Amino acid sequence: MKRSKVIILLLALTAMSSCLVSSLHPFYKEKDKYFDDSMVGNWYDEDSCIWTIRPNMVSEEFMSPEEPDGSYKITYYEDEESISHLTATLFQLNRVDYVDFMPDLNEEHFTSDMTAYHHIPVHTLARVQYSRDSILLYWYGDEWLNELFEQNRIRIKHETVENHDYDRQVLTASTDELQKFIKKYANDPKTTEQIEQIFANGVDDSDEYGVFLKLKPYSGPVPGESAKQVEPSYNNCQEQDISNLSRVNGSVALLLIRFL
Repeated sequence: MKRSKVIILLLALTAMSSCLVSSLHPFYKEKDKYFDDSMVGNWYDEDSCIWTIRPNMVSEEFMSPEEPDGSYKITYYEDEESISHLTATLFQLNRVDYVDFMPDLNEEHFTSDMTAYHHIPVHTLARVQYSRDSILLYWYGDEWLNELFEQNRIRIKHETVENHDYDRQVLTASTDELQKFIKKYANDPKTTEQIEQIFANGVDDSDEYGVFLKLKPYSGPVPGESAKQVEPSYNNCQEQDISNLSRVNGSVALLLIRFL
């Protein structure tokens, strides 16, 4: 994927999606979600941009301790100045793994409050295949969705948002209706075969109906995260000195006894 395409992907994920299938409602229900530690860590894409994935921590009540809510907090570093924040939820339908992405509502994504007032966060949907060595993601694109509408193959609640280049569809259906749509169309044999072939090859040469991204483990420095410094334990040093002194005094006393 070219760098410009990665940037477009992140803009789509943090704003009102301009190239991905987007929905006002989540694609998952609580019973469908799950958490896997294999996703947690530092990763990088082919443009050497860094992705940090951590358990998402929330506080149920004011001043109460934070606890993981079963989703992930993603921070994407294009560079030290360009940072995006996302929330991702891993879920499964018909034994197929998906990720629901949306902007992190607790983070600032825009240059001013006035700009933020005019943006509505949306959910996007991606197929996922992951291990300790890689994370493969394939976002369903709006070209794929538009084709289904043009062929009159689907009827699902949506609104058409007019754009100077083309019209895009924002799904307004409930989560129940969205999941019926996923099972029938996003998981149909033809679409599944295409995505699994992309996952097997590790590359999408066409980029026609979606956006593919491959992440690999990253072990280098992360912007904004300073290395932890270990403070010396003076108590341990004092205990060690006392222990050493006791051994020396004992040796001296033993020599004096032998001498006498």
